[in-house]
Amino acid sequence: MMNSGLAEVLVPPRVARVRFPFGRPMGEPSNPDQSRVILEDALEILETATEPGTVVHLPYRWRRENYAQIRQDRAKARTRA
Repeated sequence: MMNSGLAEVLVPPRVARVRFPFGRPMGEPSNPDQSRVILEDALEILETATEPGTVVHLPYRWRRENYAQIRQDRAKARTRA
């Protein structure tokens, strides 16, 4: 996860972009649900991105999402599939 401007210059294979404060790419300290959601999304990008330099902007906002609920919703969706 990195700054999108830097990503354009370096052209890394894949980037999961989050709009979190600098130095906090996985979220707030002591918020394992938040870190898990970000990590799951980053791993999905790793699996699905086919073009070098792919930058995916994740929709999460600093301290505004209910990450425990996001994880519960994902777990329900997986059991239905």
